[in-house]
Amino acid sequence: MKQESIPNPNLIFPIKNLDSITYVKTSIKNPNIIVGDFTYFADKDFEKHVTHLYEWNGDKLIIGKFCQIAAGVEFIMNGANH
Repeated sequence: MKQESIPNPNLIFPIKNLDSITYVKTSIKNPNIIVGDFTYFADKDFEKHVTHLYEWNGDKLIIGKFCQIAAGVEFIMNGANH
């Protein structure tokens, strides 16, 4: 495989002219969400799909390096447990 054919994990949109698939790692801002380089999401704005992730309880969402996350998936964190 030629080096130039490998997707760049630092881009938000890994496929040229397709904005419905995003690499998660480059789009997140919350330090409690940790995602591997090539994990992608079939939607935009991954963080809005992570609910009840509060700084005060120390939760972290950790997702591996080569995962595919479907559109419509919601991550409900421990802060919802009350």
